[in-house]
Amino acid sequence: MDKKEKRNWSLSIGTYPGLLIGARTYDEAEQTTHVLYIPFVDIALEIYK
Repeated sequence: MDKKEKRNWSLSIGTYPGLLIGARTYDEAEQTTHVLYIPFVDIALEIYK
């Protein structure tokens, strides 16, 4: 079983200028992205369809 499986999700961390606390979901054709915003940092979980 040397076949590699493709992950259907990814997790990323980024920064943004501002103060914001909250979460949001972006529903797109190829993926759904859930983003958690805390001051100056965002954490995004992308789930591919």
